[in-house]
Amino acid sequence: MPSNRKPASSPVETEAKIRVSSFTAIRRRISSSGGCLLSPRALEANTLFDSPERSLTAQGRSFRVRRYGTQGLLTLKGAARVSGGIKSRVELETQVTSPEIVVDILISLGFLPQFRYEKFREVWGLRGTSICLDETPLGRFVEIEGPVAAIHRVASLIEVSPEDFLTASYPAL
Repeated sequence: MPSNRKPASSPVETEAKIRVSSFTAIRRRISSSGGCLLSPRALEANTLFDSPERSLTAQGRSFRVRRYGTQGLLTLKGAARVSGGIKSRVELETQVTSPEIVVDILISLGFLPQFRYEKFREVWGLRGTSICLDETPLGRFVEIEGPVAAIHRVASLIEVSPEDFLTASYPAL
């Protein structure tokens, strides 16, 4: 999903991820709380890259090329810090016109695709957060991204518990 953060204001991604059995009640709660659909359900394809020595992975960082609908993104994520089930890390991201050409460039520079995953994602906005509804081969997940206090407020509004927050990335799951 393209980030709604402004690069100059904060390059830090802060999020909570929750496994859910269905999106029906979540969508209803988001909508009844004043949320709005920012991006309808679309296929998202992600490829993680690393050096042959896997130096980024060894540092807890990731380098990703993403296609989401008609958009392409190149993202570098720093090592994660976890507190209270909420994960924060530096995220540097930019849109790219052709993710396929970026993949070719990275491979020609010696980076190797390490992991590829796909999911269907729809994105909602609610009270200063972005809420992603992700359908993956592993199940359904809700990701709430924003400031920590806003994440907790929105989690309460949509009736998900901080005890259910997951800190693992999709590749780790």
